[in-house]
Amino acid sequence: MADFSIENVCQAIHAFNNGQVEKADAFLRSFSQSKEAWGICIQILQSNPDTSLVFQVLRILQSKILYDFISLNPQEIQQIYQNCIQIIIHYSVQNQKSTRIQCVLMFIYLYLYTYNPQTKSILEVISQLVDCQNNSAHQNFLFDILETFPEEIISNKKIIIDDEKRKYIAQDIKNKQMLDIIQFLQQKWNISTNENVRFYVLRAYKRWLEFMKKYINEDEAIQFMQLTTQTPLFKGALDSIIIEELQNKAVDVICTFFGIIPRNISDSPSLEPQIIKIIFDEVYKTFALCKKALDEDLSDEIHNLIRLYSKLGKKFICKILLNTQLDAFLTTMIWIFCHENSYNESEIMTDFWIKMIKTIRIMNDVQLQSKFALTFEQLINGCVKNSKVNLTLLSEYGLQSKIEDEFEQLLDTRSDMKEIIEELATIIQPNQILQHLGLILKQEFIGKMDDSGWITFEACMYLISGIVKQITLKNDQIGVQYLMEIIKLYLDVYSQQSLASNNFILKTVFKTISQGCAQLISSNELLPLLFNFITIGIHHKVPSVQKKATKAFQLICKQNQNFVLVHLSQFFELIVKLQQVQNYDNLIKGVANAICSSKETMQNYYLKLCSIFAQNLLQLQKQIEEQILSNMSIDSLEDNIVQFSKNISCLAYANSQIPANEHEDFLEVRILIVNVYKELWPMLQFGMERIVMYESSIAEKIVRYTKHTFRKAFNAFSVDLLTQVFQCFLNVYRQMPITACIYIAEVSATVFYKYPEYRNILSEAFENLCNITFQHLPQLSSFEENPDLTEDLFGILVRYGRYTPVLLLQSPALTTILQLTLMAIGLKHVSAAKTFYSWLEVAFKILKPQDDTFKTQIPQEYKEKFQQIFVPFVPQYTSKLFEALRKGTADEEVEEYIQDCILALSQLQFLDYGKLLEGVFEEGPQNILTQSERKSWLDQNKDSQIQKHYLKLYSRRCVQNALRG
Repeated sequence: MADFSIENVCQAIHAFNNGQVEKADAFLRSFSQSKEAWGICIQILQSNPDTSLVFQVLRILQSKILYDFISLNPQEIQQIYQNCIQIIIHYSVQNQKSTRIQCVLMFIYLYLYTYNPQTKSILEVISQLVDCQNNSAHQNFLFDILETFPEEIISNKKIIIDDEKRKYIAQDIKNKQMLDIIQFLQQKWNISTNENVRFYVLRAYKRWLEFMKKYINEDEAIQFMQLTTQTPLFKGALDSIIIEELQNKAVDVICTFFGIIPRNISDSPSLEPQIIKIIFDEVYKTFALCKKALDEDLSDEIHNLIRLYSKLGKKFICKILLNTQLDAFLTTMIWIFCHENSYNESEIMTDFWIKMIKTIRIMNDVQLQSKFALTFEQLINGCVKNSKVNLTLLSEYGLQSKIEDEFEQLLDTRSDMKEIIEELATIIQPNQILQHLGLILKQEFIGKMDDSGWITFEACMYLISGIVKQITLKNDQIGVQYLMEIIKLYLDVYSQQSLASNNFILKTVFKTISQGCAQLISSNELLPLLFNFITIGIHHKVPSVQKKATKAFQLICKQNQNFVLVHLSQFFELIVKLQQVQNYDNLIKGVANAICSSKETMQNYYLKLCSIFAQNLLQLQKQIEEQILSNMSIDSLEDNIVQFSKNISCLAYANSQIPANEHEDFLEVRILIVNVYKELWPMLQFGMERIVMYESSIAEKIVRYTKHTFRKAFNAFSVDLLTQVFQCFLNVYRQMPITACIYIAEVSATVFYKYPEYRNILSEAFENLCNITFQHLPQLSSFEENPDLTEDLFGILVRYGRYTPVLLLQSPALTTILQLTLMAIGLKHVSAAKTFYSWLEVAFKILKPQDDTFKTQIPQEYKEKFQQIFVPFVPQYTSKLFEALRKGTADEEVEEYIQDCILALSQLQFLDYGKLLEGVFEEGPQNILTQSERKSWLDQNKDSQIQKHYLKLYSRRCVQNALRG
């Protein structure tokens, strides 16, 4: 056991401060959790130690108060409380802010932990301890407490107070202390003209307004609003908006105050009560200041004032819309929005416009919409202006396939503009927006299109992509027509002007088409033009343009399947010619969607489509074999492997589009799918056994194709062929731990579990996979080092457990599986851990009398056999699950998975869960739960709701322990 003497602690702190962190950290952590830490920290701090010790000792003492104060017995509490308070008073006048903040936090924790109905107010307690007068040494300490206290009680979940008590304390403070605190701040405001003091007053005032906002009800809010707004402090905050040094905090205060105003006041059209009119009058006085700030590009003032206007506008949007006295507010907001120097505040402005549009939509008032028609046009103009890129970016994108980050950041604002247009299209017809954008474009197209015109065009096309969804939803045929005209306008000129085919503009056009226009484009006149244009994009040298073009091709094909089928020979020709295109699979998707759309098209064209890939694969297999034998250039081998992989991906996609249909009338199609797979199997086998040595990801592509074949073929897939597939995958898996080999068995279990003829092969595959996996994962470290393999191992256990539990329970490897399961508890890798704990929960549920988790009934004899094997592991499982909670998880969801496992374990009727819990409490740290909490949990350990409550409490306390200093 470590020797926690004052000398050793001081030496460890000096070592820590001198950079010997590794040497001192473990000792200090252990010390901070020891019982001796209380007395030693207090003695060191009472002895006026060297300043280099003070911060670390205060930090440890703060940690002790936060985590261990509630565990003290009543005799210890009073003495430690008095000692800590004396230390706080002494060190709170230190010039170093970090030391003062430690004292502030210790005071707050002590105040909350000792709080009861008779506790004096914060101000009374502080005034009894220190001098609270202006310019006193403790003035900053006082302000820091007033500023920090509300946030600590609202947000600091490390404080070990349950939610009910926290709420009670907050309500009690609100009812008994709030007005006194505001009066105290008011007094400080009145007697000081020092802007530094007023800055601190505003900061604390804002925190207490946030506190009130969280804990106040509507009736109290009205009363509080009326009282507060009469005070010089509130009026002073309004006046301070125009004072540069105080503006930021004054805006914070006013914006926070808006949150307290009840909805029945903010949503009414009148300007009552009087304070609302006063607020608007005061805000109107700042418009000239805002204009000056925008014209001079004063970023801080612009940010503060726009933040104020947006918050005010969102809170009182109904008044602004319905009260003509406030028309000037909207006019100013539009002017600000369209000003070039408001560009950086677009996110704040967007919130306001979105709220306004949504409110108009909810009101559903045609006259109101008509009233703001001009505002909407100006809003569209502002969106276009804020969506324009500069010529530098356009040139940069025109020259390079990837633009620099500094230019990419210039595009951030555009998404806000698109969001506004998307919302606007919900309250007015999309064709009205398109018409307005069309007028802008026609003005730009007059004469020869210059650089500015193309920049405007690109911005309009970007915004158009945001309203396509509403054109579809509203069946806006006029909008469709306008859209066709704009696209045709571009198609007519893009080849004639150099900037029209700029990479950035091309990408935007293709993106607009792929994001929604494809759903609307069905014009016989436009389709051929569009396909010609897209073909040019598919051949484009810039990958990002090529990608958008192939995506547009895919979506237009999907929407216009008849057009594809009519011109299928041309599309097949295109597919054969364009195999080197980077996004080749998008071309296939477009055609495959059409071919796989029905039984008839499948029977007519599926074989033809697959034969293209079969010919490609056969040719590539010969070339790869020759390259492997002759040791030719590795680059050309890699290129051929990429093409081989690409063709298999295309087959997988084609099968993924086929409807899953077990009916007899679809049998012909299912047999067709299997026959194609059977013909391709030698090439797939070559990929698994030969190519996988050079590129392991080929296995994933083959598995994906196999998976979609299984899911569409059902029992048309022969047992003999399935046996060959499994043998091939298992042979590869023995040599290399490729997770795809496990996944194929996982998929087959979910497809074939209902057919008796497959059970032997599924059982044999499961046994082999388990045995090979045990060799690949010989120890716990292997789980973390091979997270994909771990995830797929437990994934197959989940699938077999749910779909074929009898096969799982018959397995000779069952004991080994349970041993591996025990080893894996505490996994850190998030994705693997989620799958693992899913398996563990399934294992526990197998032991319940009945559960709807399972697709088939589990005979009682198998449950009893499993119970015999399982019971010896139970104490270790329980211990390690709670240990996993204590150590903490990297993901909150994993924590919930562990809690679900413990809950499932606690419901097993044949276990004495209370005894298991007692063991957990004895072996774990004693400061996680209080004695009464442990007793309550033990007394009600079979109640699932009580279980959930205490598991969450236990987890939270464990996190708090893990975070302690």
